[in-house]
Amino acid sequence: MINQQWLHTFLTLVEVGHFTQTAEKLYMTQPGVSQHIKKIEEQVGVPLLNRQGKKFELTRAGETLYEFGCKRRLEEDQLLREMQFDDPNKGECRIACSGAMATLLYPHFLRRQKAHPDLVITVEAAPNHLIVKNILNNEVDLGIVTQPSPSSELVHDTIGFESLCLVLPSECARHEISFNILETIGFINHPDGSHYADRLLSANFNEAFHGVGKLKIKGYINQINQILMPVSEGLGFTVLPETAVRHFEQQSLLYVAPLKFQIKDELFLVRKRYRALPKRYDWFERKIKELVRT
Repeated sequence: MINQQWLHTFLTLVEVGHFTQTAEKLYMTQPGVSQHIKKIEEQVGVPLLNRQGKKFELTRAGETLYEFGCKRRLEEDQLLREMQFDDPNKGECRIACSGAMATLLYPHFLRRQKAHPDLVITVEAAPNHLIVKNILNNEVDLGIVTQPSPSSELVHDTIGFESLCLVLPSECARHEISFNILETIGFINHPDGSHYADRLLSANFNEAFHGVGKLKIKGYINQINQILMPVSEGLGFTVLPETAVRHFEQQSLLYVAPLKFQIKDELFLVRKRYRALPKRYDWFERKIKELVRT
């Protein structure tokens, strides 16, 4: 790799055309300038200057190096300008949340991207522990979780609450919901299903419920927009956040059972404590808070 200090001295000498004036411009001694030129010639292995008394001309290698140096300088200047200019409508935004939350947020994110095509929106649906892991690894910049991490590297901002729903086929609306009915129709599981069901069922059917492992499992699916399909077909019940239920198109085929004890998740916006986010994230933070609180 070419020594950048020696290269800078060489470029300045070519542009000034005089060793003494170059030394004055760079606040160096003339022997110091000559030493830099000697060192860079030794590094590249060929002469760069044809010296003619106090004057000099560039060799062919010197001309090539000068062109390279000018190009490198322009690239560095461009890089610095880009680093210093924080465009709120350009760049990649990497956000992670639950599948249910992605269902709510993603359509709004796409409209933002359509209005500003230089934005790149990356949304990853993942459970809490993976969201935290990816933020700590700098694979994601902003996340939404329901449980704050104990890591001191992260900062959490409460943005709202979301209720869990017990969702059954619509024909169950004719009956008072008991645990016997749930056992009869069976459970449609999903990646967060066991966690959600354990909390909701233990609170509302404490005496009869003995853990998710004792439930009759009628199916499993990991696509958030398809979890309610088997429920709508009468094949079982499930437990999901209200957001996911609200966005299912065939609402008439579902029955959300009233509960004695409501289970709500606190929602946290999480990011790295000492990692300043670009301005393009400002809109996304505001929009997330607006949508979650409505």
